[in-house]
Amino acid sequence: MGNDTVIAGTARWTAAARARESARPDRLFDDPWAALLAEPDGFEMLAAREPDGVENPYLPVRTRFFDDLIVTHSGWATQIVLLGAGHDTRAVRLPLPDTVTVFALDQPDVLIPTEAVITHARTQKHNTAEWRPVAVDLAAPWDHHLLSAGFHPGSPTLWIAEGLLFYLTDAQVHESLNLAANLSQDRAVLAADIFGTGLLELPAMRGLVEHRRATATPLPYCTDTPDLLLTRTGWTPDHIVEPGQPQANFGRLRTLPHDWSGGKNPTLRTYLVIGQTKPTTPTEPPRR
Repeated sequence: MGNDTVIAGTARWTAAARARESARPDRLFDDPWAALLAEPDGFEMLAAREPDGVENPYLPVRTRFFDDLIVTHSGWATQIVLLGAGHDTRAVRLPLPDTVTVFALDQPDVLIPTEAVITHARTQKHNTAEWRPVAVDLAAPWDHHLLSAGFHPGSPTLWIAEGLLFYLTDAQVHESLNLAANLSQDRAVLAADIFGTGLLELPAMRGLVEHRRATATPLPYCTDTPDLLLTRTGWTPDHIVEPGQPQANFGRLRTLPHDWSGGKNPTLRTYLVIGQTKPTTPTEPPRR
């Protein structure tokens, strides 16, 4: 998945964003362990990415969207797989049944501090979901690691790829989603967030794009056809929602235009996608 230091830094940055949201009186969720996991440099990275002092509303909206999705689907899914889990504490902070097993896949350096926090939290709470860390590099095949951790292909599963796909290449994204589909012998749902290709045209991305091209390194994954990504990797598209639409604004993104550029660049968009391997009845997007 790339540089381990970058991955660990990204995990702390997003944890800092969750900590900040948790401190708001109108918070969309509460993650009481986020500040501890963010560490000081996580908050420094968060501030550096918002130099004008304007908070990025996308991160808390994305977190809440996936929170609601996970709680809704935990009624039938006995396994939840977090691909690129970062410092995710949903196994203890969400009201999940104790019959659910949460598999957290990420780099060892990311999982170690998360495991310490979750282990302690589970001693303070009752009836929490089981949490199993799976140390992997998601840029390489990871299915055998997940199976060794006790994953059962024959059990209904919810797959979550939150904040992950952008950090993989096109080939790695297709391989990961194919692996998830192939491991899903019972009912399964996949949810992920995906950026449109216009993101790579932003001035802030210029240095990264030029370096990747100069070194013949694949660009971060973006696509303008998220439905095709799902169908090509074994998933049937169910819902594709854009932040700011009714199912994904939670009062924070009501005025968001159809795409991030206000129509000037139709590929500068973000997608929250949901797919199924065995379609039954349509899955309603999370709402409250």
